[in-house]
Amino acid sequence: MKNDLTVRYNQTDEHIINNPRFKEIERQKNFYELLVNASSDGMLSVDMKGIITFINPAGMKILGIEKNVIGKHITEGVDFEPTILNVLKTRQGYVDREYRLEGKKGAVHFVKTAIILRDEKGEMVGVLDIFRNINDIKSMVNHMIGAQAKYTISNIIGVSDQIQGIRKMIKLAGSNDSPVLILGESGTGKDIIAQAVHNHSDRSQGPYITINCLSMPRNLIESELFGYDEGSFTKNTGGQPGKIEMAHGGTLFLNNITFVPLDLQAKIARTIKQKSVVRIGGFKEIPVDVRIISSSHLDVTEMVKENNFSRELYQIISNMTIKTSPLRERKEDIDIISNHVLNQYNMMNGTNKKILPDTMEVLCNWDWPDNVRELENAIEYAYCKAEGDEILPRHLQQKFLSSSFKEKHLSTLKEAEVEAVRKAMEHTGGNITKAAKILGIGRNTLYRKIKQYHIV
Repeated sequence: MKNDLTVRYNQTDEHIINNPRFKEIERQKNFYELLVNASSDGMLSVDMKGIITFINPAGMKILGIEKNVIGKHITEGVDFEPTILNVLKTRQGYVDREYRLEGKKGAVHFVKTAIILRDEKGEMVGVLDIFRNINDIKSMVNHMIGAQAKYTISNIIGVSDQIQGIRKMIKLAGSNDSPVLILGESGTGKDIIAQAVHNHSDRSQGPYITINCLSMPRNLIESELFGYDEGSFTKNTGGQPGKIEMAHGGTLFLNNITFVPLDLQAKIARTIKQKSVVRIGGFKEIPVDVRIISSSHLDVTEMVKENNFSRELYQIISNMTIKTSPLRERKEDIDIISNHVLNQYNMMNGTNKKILPDTMEVLCNWDWPDNVRELENAIEYAYCKAEGDEILPRHLQQKFLSSSFKEKHLSTLKEAEVEAVRKAMEHTGGNITKAAKILGIGRNTLYRKIKQYHIV
């Protein structure tokens, strides 16, 4: 009788297994299991007693778990205070909340989502935790926003002694990890040099984050740099990493660093020295591995003497200094840069336009107050205006062809003021005190006009 029941049970079992519906359920189960195990997100579930009922390979890697912990209490799996226990108490889940937890093996920093698990009656039976390492999220964000340096040393165009010296300095700066300060007039390629240093260094595979301190409002620059913790501004505001954190493992380029407020300069200096950042409204120090490259068109040493720039920060960021030269001092580069820019437009549009000698002579006789940037704009304008393959002097902007003041257009008061400030800054080499004296205004007024008109 017993054997007969066993046979009938096995036959029933076999009937269930061979049922198409059962096979479909089994196929879906295997598919979902494969999907979960292949996910880069960590997944972990516990029952109402805090017993681990599931964890995927990514979860074990992120949490540093090396042995099977299913069936054990969550506190036996990790060496820090599990936040999932609080979810069991409050019965409240959440979405994309940032946590930095200290354990015996070090800090664990991730973004988590906690989902309440319920049975068919709607009763809570456990919690599903989905989490991702914060560094993986930063890398993904940096990739999506294009936080990468595209220029290399090959983009430093020219044959002059000044350009050859800059190339040598880029190679030297790329061979070490010291902060770099790039000084020079507007349009001389300070941002290109910064990217070239990054790409020539061991950090070339890391993020390259830029912040323009001139265009950033005073009330935003601190949160942009340092980030903020949850609840720092409004009750429901989530935390946000700053540019310094986002540059972890790579380079942070502080363009126009002299426009960072003095009180924040001390904080930046402390962050660089301690290699850690504290968010606004936070207390925990977050370790950061960041190289700082800065730039300025102002005379920073003069600003330090006048107590308008932190001496401590200057000493840190100027460990290695690269100085650019204005285009008017290296006119042998004009021909090469012009043809390089023109060739780029020819390749993009399948044309074969050339700059005639008379046109090049006009370009070489110009003073180039806005340097290479102005030359690039001039070539673009002439390329678009020339209908044939020859770029003639008449294809250039009118300002290049005017031989006297009468032939030039009258300036607005704003244009005249911008030009006066620009020429005073060029004449004094970025010395604010001397430039303000020439213009007959105070230093603070000159600072305000430089920022107002974005004279960089």
